This record gives sequence, structure tokens and C-alpha cells, in this order.
Amino acid sequence: MFDMRRREFITLLGAAAWPLAARAQNGKPPVRLGFVPLGSPSNAYDRSLVEAFQQGLSRVGLIENRDIILDVAWASGNPDQAVSDVVRRGAELLIPCGSSAAVAAKRQTSTIPIVFLSVGDPIAMGLVASLRSPGQNATGFSDILADLSGKLVDLSKEFSKPGTTVEYLWHTAWPDGENRYRATEQAVQEAGMKLRSNGIVDIGELDDALMTIKRNGATTLIVQPSPFTYGQRGRIIASAMKHGLGTIFAFPVAAKEGSLAAYGRDYLHMYRRAPLYVDRVLKGTSPADLPVEQPAKVEFLVNLQSAKTLGIEVPLSLLIRADELVE
Repeated sequence: MFDMRRREFITLLGAAAWPLAARAQNGKPPVRLGFVPLGSPSNAYDRSLVEAFQQGLSRVGLIENRDIILDVAWASGNPDQAVSDVVRRGAELLIPCGSSAAVAAKRQTSTIPIVFLSVGDPIAMGLVASLRSPGQNATGFSDILADLSGKLVDLSKEFSKPGTTVEYLWHTAWPDGENRYRATEQAVQEAGMKLRSNGIVDIGELDDALMTIKRNGATTLIVQPSPFTYGQRGRIIASAMKHGLGTIFAFPVAAKEGSLAAYGRDYLHMYRRAPLYVDRVLKGTSPADLPVEQPAKVEFLVNLQSAKTLGIEVPLSLLIRADELVE
């Protein structure tokens, strides 16, 4: 019975997608794409991700105002509203960026095709049935790396004195936050270290959390990757520096913006690739049949200027392994 219902759902979804394909290929009115980017249009890197996505659209032959209309609504701290706006304006395919926007899109529609980007664990968040066979109206690109938590813990260990407790800053209101915290907890235990949780609900709690971390004698902290910490990374980096703390992020751009180090997926690469999935959906492939793509390219950066300012020595092993040293 379940398989029958699933086949019926996929058939209906496929039927909904075929008119998009026909219109994109036969000179009909352009298909409206609802694109909800992370961050803010005032940030140069955030804008560069949108530009990378637009470049990818051109590469697959989807020309704006001929084949598609790209309706951009920046999440800017309110992804639910941004998704609602593009749906209200008639989006026929949704491209939400970040876990919060993807969950908002899935909550609002079970029929409009969704190609998500920069999502944590899409299974845990109810976006897909499995990575190989999403089975519903959503698929896309996950930013979860194998043993990401372990990599960040290893970085913290190399920057710290033996016996140091790992300080972990995270957004407790994020749906996937607890899962990522538990993964980090396990990685810390395997490394023979201790973990201290520093959860915050909003940016107003940041300074108090950082003061507590500093009082604990720490020199570095791991910042949990989430839509919140991505959008607030500038304030987190600046406030941490003010308190004499080096931040370790999972967003490579953070190291270019002042964090001590960063290890994570190459997001520009992902945003350029995403239009391949958009194109396939427009040509009639159901999201239910497109496997979720996992990170293929990662970056490791160390900011030498931040290390110097903080008086933190960068181990030779990290200098050798880094893809880029920011000076």
C-alpha cells in the first residue's frame, strides 16, 4: 500500500513538472524560480553565491527572462517570510538555501518541486526519505561532510594546549542543532577531550556566552554551522576577537573574514552546480528520483593575521595542510 501511494505521489509530481519542461523548451512564458539565498545582499560573499548560481543557470542554457524568471527573496533572518513571498508571487520551482529555508519550503508545499542548497541532514529534517531516493518533492545539495565534527574538533585540539576543554558555540533554536551538537560530543570523546556547551537563542546572548568562554580560560572555540551562525558570522568573529578568542568555522569564507580557521564545503562550487538539478527538474525529472548530492569539494583555510593578533601559534602541520593562508 505504501509503495502504491508513493508511486501515485511521484506520478502526480512528475505530471506537475512536465509542463515546466515543455515551457522551458518550446518558447512558452518563462518558468518562475523562487530563489531564497542565505545571508544578506549587503554582504559581498553572499552576493557572490547568487552570482555563482546565475552563472550555473547560463551554463546549462537557462537564460533569464527567456527560459526562466529568477525571483530572489533574501532570507535575511526570516526564511519563512522569504519562502512565503516567492510562493505568493507564483514560484513554480523553489530553491531555498539553508536548512531553515528548506524546511519552510517543505512545510508550505508538497507539490511545488524543491531543489535545496546548503542543507544539513535532510533526512533528519524530514525533507527526504533517503539521500539516494528522496521520494518526495524535494532534493538538492547537502553540506554535511563525513566526519565534519571530527575535523573541527581536530583543529581545535591542534590550536589548544593539552587537556584544554573544547568550547562549542551553537544556536539552540535551530532544528538540526541538537544533532550536530551530539556529533561533536562524540568526536570530542573519541579525541579524549571534554566538551563545554555554549548555546544561544539569539544574537543578544552572544557577548555573555563569549565572556563565559573567556573566563573558562579558552583561546579558541568551535562555531556550529547553521543558518544563524552563517548569517551572523561577522558579528561572531568580531565579538570573539574583542574577547581574545579565535573562532573555528565550517564556512571557508569565515577565515577570509577574520576567523582563525575554517574547514568546510566549497559553497561557490555547490551554487554553480545546483542549476544542473534545476535543469533536470525543468526537463521532467522528479525530485523524488534525483539523489541528494553530498560535498565533493572542501576547503581548509587559516587566517595568519588573526592568529598573530590573538597571539596563537599556528602549528606547522596546519600550515602545510591549508589550502589557503589568509594574510
